[in-house]
Amino acid sequence: MSRQRSLCSMVAVWLLGACVGEDPNKTPLPELPPVVNAVVAPRPPGPIVPARRVTLVLTGEVRGELEPCGCPTLPFGGFPRRERLLSALQDEGAPLVQLDAGDALLRGLATSKAGEREERGALILKLMGAVGVDVMAPGASDLQAVGLAGLKEAEAAGLRLSSATWLHEATGAPVFPAAVVVEREGLKVGVVGLSAPPREGAGVVAAPDTVAAARAAVASLPEGLDLIVALGNLPEVEARRVLEEVPGLSMGLFTQGDSFDEPRQLGGVAWVEVAPRGRYVSVARVRLGSTAGQGVEAEAEPGWAALVGLLVRRERLEAGEARDQLDAKIAALEAELGAKAAGRNLAAVESRPLGSDLDGPAKVSAAIDDYKGVRVSQAKAQVEEAPPHSAGYATSGECVRCHSLQFARWTYTPHAKAVSSLSRRGEQQNPECVGCHTTGYAEPGGFAETTPSALRTWGGVQCEACHGPLKGHPRVAEAAPQPVTEATCLGCHDAANSPNFDYTSYLRQVICPADPKPGDGVEEGAVEP
Repeated sequence: MSRQRSLCSMVAVWLLGACVGEDPNKTPLPELPPVVNAVVAPRPPGPIVPARRVTLVLTGEVRGELEPCGCPTLPFGGFPRRERLLSALQDEGAPLVQLDAGDALLRGLATSKAGEREERGALILKLMGAVGVDVMAPGASDLQAVGLAGLKEAEAAGLRLSSATWLHEATGAPVFPAAVVVEREGLKVGVVGLSAPPREGAGVVAAPDTVAAARAAVASLPEGLDLIVALGNLPEVEARRVLEEVPGLSMGLFTQGDSFDEPRQLGGVAWVEVAPRGRYVSVARVRLGSTAGQGVEAEAEPGWAALVGLLVRRERLEAGEARDQLDAKIAALEAELGAKAAGRNLAAVESRPLGSDLDGPAKVSAAIDDYKGVRVSQAKAQVEEAPPHSAGYATSGECVRCHSLQFARWTYTPHAKAVSSLSRRGEQQNPECVGCHTTGYAEPGGFAETTPSALRTWGGVQCEACHGPLKGHPRVAEAAPQPVTEATCLGCHDAANSPNFDYTSYLRQVICPADPKPGDGVEEGAVEP
């Protein structure tokens, strides 16, 4: 009964409100905008030409990553896996064109030293050539990593670079060709490189008008191309302008903007982005049924995506009854698609993770192993250099003598167990990882040998990883603990290794309790500010 009375009361209140009418003093709500149909209608068909296939493989924002890192939640990526994926894509039978949108070389200014940045950048340029990158549109961070001389050296070694938007500061002449043509099995693909503005002091400046530079680059290409793509790392607003205002483009292939977006249509062309860190590869399987000026439709025709799926399956089947049945399905789908796709260029785009299913032997692994060997040798030399003060590192075994409260707290933190996560993956000797999971690796007065005994002594993110080398403290005046700032943490917790890093919340998980002092009002166990 109580529930019924409540319901009746609610109805009465509603009826009373309806009788009274709306408050004349109430500001009326604005009308809702009309609903925009999210489905992009396909362009009218263009000139009809015999159908051809081409597969475009897009990478970008690799950011110095050589192999998959186990730190993030997605341990994807790496050049060995990319090499194996490319081999599988070549087996599909369509001509393959591999393009890199730039920002590939620099792992991070906070996480690498100048000499190491150049060596890593040079190696990645070499690896890009080894896996068959056809064209790279260099980015501003690439210029920071190896300088203009390093990029020119890679170009001389055979890696084609293109940028319509970079000019020599002194002369105003183009730094690299504004556009290039890639020929593959009778197909001709025009590529217009579009680089983001470089930092000052590199001897390179940006073109005054990106759209004008892109238009001129497209106009410079020869006639009769099968496909014309814009490739690069422009800010999202500039990429949008190019695709909307530059005629003649078929596709836009860019690094991600403010966030990663699925393939979409803009200005009559497909806009495709690639996820960062080299962990995914964007694969566009394109069916060309018209001229380059017609533009490419991304996922506009589901029949093409379905046919691509069957073609990929076919390459994995041995000859036999199952393959014969699949061939019959493919023939039927091709016949059905023929009329719909006449005069249209269609793309089925896949963001392909470089996961553990691609592990296995790869030719590029030898160059990466050689680089790691060099890094280990450098670590040994750096350890022998004079430390900032005469003493070097003490390790937590010494710190605990006076700071037992802090040490006890530290043993329960993720920092104390950092080296264990490497051991579980068998990466405890990998110089790419050890530095951020131990204390003093490759540092003056630290350690370089990653033996089990050394890792027991130096393993984990100990006191001195954050506060600096402290051997001799407090007797040695120079051995004074340094304050921890956000910059201290970013040396390891960068976007690649710790994508969800938040300084305040992470600091709370590892901060040391303060030492109580008589009369200072600090209770035992209080946390330092």
